[in-house]
Amino acid sequence: MKPSLARLAGVAVLSGATVLAAGCSPLSQVISMRARPAATCGRSRGVVLILGAHRDAPAPALDPRVACRVVAAIKGGKPVILVEASGQPMLARLRLLPVDAGTLAQRGPPRVADDVRRVEEAIAGLRPRSPGVDDLDALAVAADAAHSAGVPHAQLILLDSGLDDRGALDFAAPGMVAASPADVAHQLRADGDDPDLAGFQVFLVGLGYTAPPQPPLAAKWRSNVGLIWAAVIRSSGGSAELIPQPAQGGSVRTSQPVRLVPVPAGRPVRPARRSVLVFTGASPVRFQPNLAAFADPAAAAKALGPIARWLAAAPSRHASLVGTTADVGPMAGQTALARRRADRVRDELVRLGVSPGQISSTGVGSDFPQFRPDRNAAGVLLAGPAELNRSVRITLRSRASS
Repeated sequence: MKPSLARLAGVAVLSGATVLAAGCSPLSQVISMRARPAATCGRSRGVVLILGAHRDAPAPALDPRVACRVVAAIKGGKPVILVEASGQPMLARLRLLPVDAGTLAQRGPPRVADDVRRVEEAIAGLRPRSPGVDDLDALAVAADAAHSAGVPHAQLILLDSGLDDRGALDFAAPGMVAASPADVAHQLRADGDDPDLAGFQVFLVGLGYTAPPQPPLAAKWRSNVGLIWAAVIRSSGGSAELIPQPAQGGSVRTSQPVRLVPVPAGRPVRPARRSVLVFTGASPVRFQPNLAAFADPAAAAKALGPIARWLAAAPSRHASLVGTTADVGPMAGQTALARRRADRVRDELVRLGVSPGQISSTGVGSDFPQFRPDRNAAGVLLAGPAELNRSVRITLRSRASS
């Protein structure tokens, strides 16, 4: 179960945010607001909260933007369902009062307040019962629960880092954090691992935010994790809305382990004679899908700057650039794209002050010794390895020593 809810607590969204800063309960504060949450959040058809309360992500805690949707469901007499997003997702116990319980006076704010407390207490008590995290499977459980409760168009709200460490969407696999969203969605769909989310609106809250010992993700990788989830949900028939909510604080106390997700390295480039520098799709020198254009030109220039300065410092120094690709399409096309990408890096080095005569470039497609198998037994492209196979490899040498 992931602590995405806690991430929500760090962002002020509704007018009650000032109260939240003072430490008040977000759900309780929404009830007391004069603005009508049902109108603010729209008419509720039910809410399913998919909650992560596990290691490596902040402990769950609601904020007003999500809380108002819960309150709207309670006021409208619609189901509020909790799903624990651990390695084996399951429904969490939650007993709300019947809509017609109590006297007429008790059916208003008192009943809503009682149900709010029940929701908050259930969230606070969540603990993983098995190792790991599988938000993708938890979404499938949430959709099934909504259908069983007679609310096939309920809002599904995932409050977690989204960094599954098992299952079909395993971000602990190398390259997955930087993988192409389209490749990931295609892989799940081709393997039949995408959940049936037809008709559901899915809110993604706090994706990519972590707690120790999981190293934090840089903003660009958090963004990519969000894009991957959005692509998967749309491919599964649902609609997705990203709600970035910075989360802080530690995770819940638990003995259940979670595998660490590899974070793309952000180490500075240190060129040296006889060194080989590899820039994959998980590096600053990465390219737009199927193009020879940098995904982030400023980041690419910054990463290539030290290499340019090293080459420019001595005319005898040389760089050999080799472009590589994933195993996608005919080899002739792979080789051509790999060559164009190597040429794009060469052009950038020249722009940074290197003599063209100090650089050679070529492309080899997916035919290179370090190639990682990027297709499964059924021939489906594996998004993580594919991203690591998309690279430009730079070998530095000095002619005097060759």
